[in-house]
Amino acid sequence: AHSFWELLNRRVVDSPDWPMLIDDTDRTFTFAEVHDRAERVAAGFATMGVGEGTPVTWVLPTRVETIVASLALSRLGAVQNPLLHIYREREVGFCIRQTGAELVLVPGEWNNFDYKAMVETATDDLAHPPAILEAYDELPEGDPASLAPLEPPSANDGPIRWIYYTSGTTSDPKGAMHTDATLIAGGIGLARALGVGADDVGSIAFPYAHIGGPDYLVCMLANGFPAVLIEKFDL
Repeated sequence: AHSFWELLNRRVVDSPDWPMLIDDTDRTFTFAEVHDRAERVAAGFATMGVGEGTPVTWVLPTRVETIVASLALSRLGAVQNPLLHIYREREVGFCIRQTGAELVLVPGEWNNFDYKAMVETATDDLAHPPAILEAYDELPEGDPASLAPLEPPSANDGPIRWIYYTSGTTSDPKGAMHTDATLIAGGIGLARALGVGADDVGSIAFPYAHIGGPDYLVCMLANGFPAVLIEKFDL
């Protein structure tokens, strides 16, 4: 597979009814269910103007909705800029400006912090600030049939699909550009190192916005095992 969407499609063919995502409220979603919902959400994003190459920043906790949103953006060929939830106005504002984000996904108020207000403050001086969408437990949905004329984007030519930033502790944040292929290569290597298989149950107890998030997703899609999502890690 050359893209995340192609990887998901292949997994759905092999094991559609096998569990994929389990959260800490006991919700369970199969590979087919995640695929179908991601298609509907992709249609919803498309009605908002998201498409091939659209830069989208998201600051979201580790939830089923976060992974579905990310897969939906992959379906459309958007350029995703995931940001860790610990970043604040300086880092978030810089990343939005540098990527030219047209849409920012936030959880609203989460973990005693108002992320929507932060993004509004960080972008209020822009001539054309990005749209802000609260995407904690609800995502926009549309008719998947509307996507039929839109062929899923190919990653064969290696377009940039992801931009991951350092925090910029001593200077401005630094963005590392990735294709689907570079992240898939890392995920396959991780899968081989872990020796995981379809009978295993993994966990994502770290921020999915970290580059380890999609790498671990590759492990799951390539090997057909589910993962338990931990929204907030408390030591």
